[in-house]
Amino acid sequence: MQNPTIPSPERVAALEKVPHAARRMGISTCQAYREIKAGRLGPLVKIGERASALPAAAVDAWIQSKIDAAGGAK
Repeated sequence: MQNPTIPSPERVAALEKVPHAARRMGISTCQAYREIKAGRLGPLVKIGERASALPAAAVDAWIQSKIDAAGGAK
């Protein structure tokens, strides 16, 4: 039986701080914030009073869109 106080892995969304996500995306942190502002990446999730993060799924989708645009997906 599963412990009801611990969410299952399917229900937990992974979050990445913007600098980490930017490194994974191969762009600068400043460019990552430009992508967020333009609506091509995000949404930002507040994780503290002065801290925000991006859903890992949004970062993955952004990377996949760049691969698709380059004609790399078959």
